[in-house]
Amino acid sequence: MIFFDIADSLLDNQGAETSAALEFHQRYANTLVGSANEFAHRWRMVTEKHVQRYLSGELSFQGQRRERLKEIFSGKHTLSDLEADNLFEKYLEAYERNWRLFPDVLPCLEELGQYKLGIISNGDRSQQTQKLIATGIHDRFELIVISGAVGISKPDPRIFIEACRVAQLSPSESWHIGDNFEA
Repeated sequence: MIFFDIADSLLDNQGAETSAALEFHQRYANTLVGSANEFAHRWRMVTEKHVQRYLSGELSFQGQRRERLKEIFSGKHTLSDLEADNLFEKYLEAYERNWRLFPDVLPCLEELGQYKLGIISNGDRSQQTQKLIATGIHDRFELIVISGAVGISKPDPRIFIEACRVAQLSPSESWHIGDNFEA
């Protein structure tokens, strides 16, 4: 079986995040610090920081979203959880509108059509599944293993072992394709 990662392997996650951050900045520029490009860079750094806290089990999925917005607005405002949730929904709308597959994904999946294909990805199961559905590739995968559902995140080898166990394959019969060598 050939397993794929989702974000920045199949889906241009960084592009979606940047576009959404720029839209968010345009909407809230009067309450944010820095230019649009500075904000997009800051958004990326804050996102990486708090997503890692989520993946390590320090924060819930909702918690990392809240912490991202609280840190982003910390220079001018102290946000409540509800305010952070409401603002994150505005970002999320833009982020989801900007989900796109890389141009080579569909040809690649077509070429690999003779093989069993699966997903091993970090994140929230619902959101990761939604990405696959929204981009029209969900049905191409026989098995989908998401860290949020199994409680183990890449690069921990146990998530790969679990995916192979569910697929009833040995690790030597499987490949994983992703954008992060360490993960």
